[in-house]
Amino acid sequence: MLKQHENSIYDKTGTDIKAALRSLANRYVADHPAEPFSYRAFNREGIQRANDFRYVFDLAERFPEAEVGQVSYAWSMVWSDEPETEMTWLATAWGPMEVFVNGRSIYRSQPQEERPKVNRECRSILRAGWNDIVLKFTKTRAGFGGHFGTTSSKWVIFNAIVASKERSGQEGWLFSKPLARAVAELPRAGQTEFDGILEWCPRPDWTKEQYLLTPMERLFGAAKGQSAFAWTQFHANGVEAQAYRITGHSFGPTTIWIDGTAIYHSEQAGEFGVTVELSFGPHQLMIRDTLGPSWGTKVTVGLGDEVVPFMPPVAVQGYLGAWLFLGPFAEECIPDLGDLTDLSRVHADGGEGTYWRVDLPGTWIRPYLEAPLFGKWNYPVGVTLYGLVETGRELSRPDLVAYAAAHVAQTVKWYPYTQWDYKQYKATGINQSIADIDSLDDCGSFGSTMLEVYRDNLEMTGVESLACEIGNYIRDVQERLPDGAFYRKHFQDEHTMWADDLYMSVPFLCRYYRLTGDEQYIDDAARQFLLFRKYLFIPEEKLMSHVYDFEQGLATGVPWGRGNGWVLFSLSELLTVLPKQHPHREQLLEMFRTLSAGYLVHQSEEGLWRQVINEPDAYLETSCTAMFIYAYARGIRNGWLTNRTAYTNSAVRAWEGLTRHSIDAKGNLHGVCRGSGYSHSSHYYKHDLLPQLNDTHGIGIVMLAGIELLRLTEWLREFKPSM
Repeated sequence: MLKQHENSIYDKTGTDIKAALRSLANRYVADHPAEPFSYRAFNREGIQRANDFRYVFDLAERFPEAEVGQVSYAWSMVWSDEPETEMTWLATAWGPMEVFVNGRSIYRSQPQEERPKVNRECRSILRAGWNDIVLKFTKTRAGFGGHFGTTSSKWVIFNAIVASKERSGQEGWLFSKPLARAVAELPRAGQTEFDGILEWCPRPDWTKEQYLLTPMERLFGAAKGQSAFAWTQFHANGVEAQAYRITGHSFGPTTIWIDGTAIYHSEQAGEFGVTVELSFGPHQLMIRDTLGPSWGTKVTVGLGDEVVPFMPPVAVQGYLGAWLFLGPFAEECIPDLGDLTDLSRVHADGGEGTYWRVDLPGTWIRPYLEAPLFGKWNYPVGVTLYGLVETGRELSRPDLVAYAAAHVAQTVKWYPYTQWDYKQYKATGINQSIADIDSLDDCGSFGSTMLEVYRDNLEMTGVESLACEIGNYIRDVQERLPDGAFYRKHFQDEHTMWADDLYMSVPFLCRYYRLTGDEQYIDDAARQFLLFRKYLFIPEEKLMSHVYDFEQGLATGVPWGRGNGWVLFSLSELLTVLPKQHPHREQLLEMFRTLSAGYLVHQSEEGLWRQVINEPDAYLETSCTAMFIYAYARGIRNGWLTNRTAYTNSAVRAWEGLTRHSIDAKGNLHGVCRGSGYSHSSHYYKHDLLPQLNDTHGIGIVMLAGIELLRLTEWLREFKPSM
């Protein structure tokens, strides 16, 4: 909640719903502008990841000649936007292992922990900017190496960045050849990797013999008849169009394009020279080389006596060269020229597919999602975008709708690459959750928003095929009880059912039903509510438990605010779409009315509901309050709630409470509970699940609440009760 010295949006605009919505939406978009993925060089000969997204340091395999007692180091760095940020790591030691962050030891394995199946958490405080990470491994007869990463493969992404001066910016680790004893001083970011006694791997550059070859020969070998592409760009600086001279030597058949127009072609090796008029600005230069006696092309762009420098066509961090390379391709697999510069494409090569690489040993480029939120696929971002879309529609703000559509389009466009990257590397740099769907959290919320955006953007390609995959996952793969209810299967046989999963599934099922007309999806959505009620409903309170614990054989009995909010919010989504004649409609309407009445009696004097709904000492919580506003406003307009006065007054009071206590004058949102685990004790919810500033679990929901209250207000102005 807002502190005493902070001005609320109410102080500035009163209960003006549109003003609050504008403030929330404008701040979010300004803080998270649209931006593309980043590109980094990645060495396939380096340290790889496992499916849990942690890095695997199998040093016994890397150095079979290592002797017992020898030591090897791994070195990288990680970025933090904010100072004093706590990071939780998960380490598995196969032998003695020590972890250093910014030169300070934060973890040293104990003998009983040095087992392949034993995981240990360790924590460190990161400073703003780059932070050094150094791992020290000691060889024993039993093991040499281990796993290291974060505790969550989908929520807390840790991309290790090479820290040396020579390869700074590449993704991954440097790791040292074994030494007889530990070093006195650990490496630091920006230090040269050739200064000291540590000899770092993987190999940094080509051998002298390889340097004598052309890049095509170095990278692709000599498979006769195959072709490959080289891509760079240069900048023409003349204010008016000027004649540029393209000269060079080809070592085999070659074609050269500038900005997609062929300027030179020859089936023979030899010298060439072409004059081309070019206007001011950047120009793309693409070369296709085909293996003859040899292959490759040396090319120069000149203006008079001036040699125009080449630049990389996209910024690739950790690579100082100007050329990217793609191939090799047999004749029947050669991609269309127009597809080459679309970096979301993986190119068919007759095998697993291929992607652009750089002129370094074993090194490819990979995209990484490094923006805090834009381009991310996860469930709270999904509901945030839903709020932006509805706000844009209601306030005639096409810029907000376009922003949300651009976010969705980026994730969908890159989905085929994401799948390929995951298969290649076991962990993708972009949107791991959708590459490796193993829960409703991974797909339902964002998938629902994707379909909502698609309504106004039918030209967006890839949506229906991805929606089909999500629909198939929910129908055929998601864990279910024998009665068909969704549940969560955990690693330690902790099987649970969460109220949250009604939101993670039902809104998508409703929209997928609307897209396809397939009634099995709406039937499943309706059935889930009745099943979840069987397990989670607290009849004496008319509230829902957060979780049912199948290991214990009972519900937790704790009516967590947002968990209950997800239930009523999602039930309103279902009732909006559910056919009038559906056999479960009356039961679901009764459930909606019963829960609405149960929540109504627990509204606080401030207008908000609490983190644990029925406990007066729990803190006031923003996201559940917004969801009750949303559902009440819909229920009144659609005739599901007959006591219009009570529920209208409740929704209006709740909105005023949000504007007084949750939204500040700058559009920041306060009082939103962070993402949760679960407990049989309410103490966990009240004292461990504390609120966070501008948490995406609440931003979109508050916007949606404001939109529904606006619609209710307009409806009430025109409402004429039947006589």
